Amino acid sequence: VISSDPDENVDWNQDDRTDIQQLMLQQLQDCQVPLENTEAILSQASRFFEAGVYFHNPISLGGWTREVSKKGSGHFVTLCGDAAHAMPPFLGQGANQAIQDAYCLAQKIRDYNNNIININNNENAEGEVDFGKLLKDYEKTRWFPTTSITAKSAILGYLEAATGPFAKFRDLFFYIMDKVGVAKKIYVGAAIPKV
Repeated sequence: VISSDPDENVDWNQDDRTDIQQLMLQQLQDCQVPLENTEAILSQASRFFEAGVYFHNPISLGGWTREVSKKGSGHFVTLCGDAAHAMPPFLGQGANQAIQDAYCLAQKIRDYNNNIININNNENAEGEVDFGKLLKDYEKTRWFPTTSITAKSAILGYLEAATGPFAKFRDLFFYIMDKVGVAKKIYVGAAIPKV
């Protein structure tokens, strides 16, 4: 069930309403989901959970990194994965992007640690690298790819969840996008690492 209702089941608790089975069946029919297999599964289910789809606005003036403690202390908190850029599931890229974030962040931490080792071994003539700057570099590297995928996923979600006359447009749109190669570029393009 896709919902943006603020009162939705945010804790994903079991729904005890007796009409939920019929409601879910009606939602599937409204979305023109073929029911030959789905209806049998739904009619045999004994428990139902409403799982919300959440979207976090990726446009943030504050960024993903904050210095904690007093200014210049070198203690930072930075976000990655869903904490930085939760995205709708329609491209299936949430975990992929979190892994790419972790990889990119690990590279920046490695660069900082190598710099400290080189300083301690008197092998670094440039001096200490600013850890906060490295974290901002991580954010700059990952911001555009994750924002782009989030936007594509949100648009795709609106298209996939369309009902009524708009559903016909959606079906035609996806057919054309597949034939001209745009769909492949979006799906495959999202999966290529950008770190």
